Amino acid sequence: MSNKKGFLTGLIFKENEDGGTPESDPKGNTTSAFKGAANVQGTSVQSFSSTQGVVDNKFVDTLTSIIEQNNLPGQDYFEFKQAIEGMKTINGMSDQQKFQTVFTVLSLQGCTKPVLLSSLDKYVSLIQSEKTNFDKEMENEYKTKVTAKLAEGEDAKKELESLGKRMTELNTKILNVTQEAGAVEMKLRATEANFKASADVIINEMLSDKNKINEYLK
Repeated sequence: MSNKKGFLTGLIFKENEDGGTPESDPKGNTTSAFKGAANVQGTSVQSFSSTQGVVDNKFVDTLTSIIEQNNLPGQDYFEFKQAIEGMKTINGMSDQQKFQTVFTVLSLQGCTKPVLLSSLDKYVSLIQSEKTNFDKEMENEYKTKVTAKLAEGEDAKKELESLGKRMTELNTKILNVTQEAGAVEMKLRATEANFKASADVIINEMLSDKNKINEYLK
């Protein structure tokens, strides 16, 4: 397995100094055994998020570096691929001729077809493992930076709906108690007026009697 454990965190999920969108580490223009793959125009793959991706030289260099760090002893697929890449600029040779030429040279150093195929499969397995680790780390990133944020938004939406409902209830209560208070106020005002009118009648009656007492009784 790769001895660059956690390279995804440092390379892919590294945030800008200003806290902006994560971007790839700008370092690294290493001569890659898979340089040709990185320069394929329009190459795209389907990710688990259904977003069309394009080949990124930085990722290709990083993954190639992982293969190089885990290069098996002796002449195998990695050296074979490097030699093939070194012949890219030679015109007039078909891929078959290049493969046969490189294999002839490496076979003198103990490389065989089974060695090529078995080492190739190991390197494929290595990159597949990196893809698996990447998916796990990407899932964690989505959970913490996307899913969690969406959950916060849903909570805020529910809180807003609850507040809206509460506001409606309060407005209704305000209207009802205002109407109730108005009705009670009218009743109290009428009672107050009736009481005062009644009291005035009695007071006036007694004042009238007072005048009569003073007038009639000597």
